[in-house]
This record gives sequence, C-alpha cells and structure tokens, in this order.
Amino acid sequence: MATVDEVLELERSFLGEGGQRFWAWYPAAPGTAWCDIFQSYCLSAVGIPTHFAWVSAHFDYYRAQGRTSYDARAATPGALIAFEWNSTPGGYDHIAMVESVDANGVTAINGNVNGSRVQRLWHPFNGGGIAEVAFPEYDTPNPSPEEDDVKDALIRDPRDGAVYRITQPGNIAVHLDAAAYASAMQSGIPMLGDVSPAILGNFGLVPSINASKK
Repeated sequence: MATVDEVLELERSFLGEGGQRFWAWYPAAPGTAWCDIFQSYCLSAVGIPTHFAWVSAHFDYYRAQGRTSYDARAATPGALIAFEWNSTPGGYDHIAMVESVDANGVTAINGNVNGSRVQRLWHPFNGGGIAEVAFPEYDTPNPSPEEDDVKDALIRDPRDGAVYRITQPGNIAVHLDAAAYASAMQSGIPMLGDVSPAILGNFGLVPSINASKK
C-alpha cells in the first residue's frame, strides 16, 4: 500500500497533462470525462487498486466502508473530495485529491479542468461545492503496544471548528493541528463529529478552548 506523500508526488508529476494517458489506461474513449479516471490511475499506480470513472460510484464504495464525511472541513491531505454543482443529474460532478488544507479551504489536484488538463486549484469550504470527503486507506506507522491498548476518538468543537484527540480512560484531550489531524484520520481513529459544550466540559475545554491550544 502507499503513503499520502507517494500519491501526491505522482499526481504533481502530471500537472499540465491532458487525458490521453488516462483514457488509454482505463480504457475509455477520448473525450470521456476523466477527472475520476485520473484519480483511479494515480491511486492504482501507487498500490491502491481503484477503477472508477463515475464519481458517485467511487464515493459509494468508500461510504460503504465508513470512510467518508459530509463535513468539508474534515478534508486532509490525500483525501478525495466530491463536488456537487448540479450539473450531473443523479450524481456528483467532479472529484479532486486534497494536497493541503488551510482555514478557509483546500488546495487540490484535479484532472480534466481548465482546458482538460491536470491542474492544482484552491477550493473554498463555503460556496465551493465540496459535498463529501473520502479517505483512501494509506500506509501509516504501526502503533506501539501501549497505543494499541488506548481507545481514541476525534471530536470537534462547533464553536470554532477545532479538532481534539480524546483518550480513554483518563478524559485526556489534545488539540490537533492540520498535520496531526491528517495522521489521525489516516490511522483510522474515528471522528465523532461536533460535540456539545456539556460534553466538552468533561475534557476541560469549556469555557476557555483557546487556552487548551497554547
């Protein structure tokens, strides 16, 4: 299996390229929409067998494994994002792979955009059409025996979107930056989603959440 860095390095190597290579690999007729064929090609090339041309079917596959989120802010490097622009009846319109995340959106590598090329584009969380996020299974370091015995989960503070890794027993909560969040998601630690201030209080995160990040 592959790492996030390996698949992103491969996708970057195709920046500016058209669809010919990917149509031939699938195979698909020239002119076929190839945004998802491109993602399938790259994932397969690094050791994650994938063969989709229809974005909705691709996300159905990950959703059945419990590896998707409808929260655009859950996106991490290496995640796939589906777009809904209401241009494809009954399905998603586009797919891209997240390269990096900032406070307002993601930079992603897209196939079949801007003149039918592979391009790096920034997509906002609000108003950009991101409808769902999927998390391919990448290689991650094996946990130590002590870590194996710990039951962890991720929670989000709805007041500011901050993500915390909580550890039981002990009611320990640690704020995660973008890199740590990406690593946790790729390790399969479950995201419980937004939690109420009452629950946050159990971890010492209320009322002063900012103090816990220092």
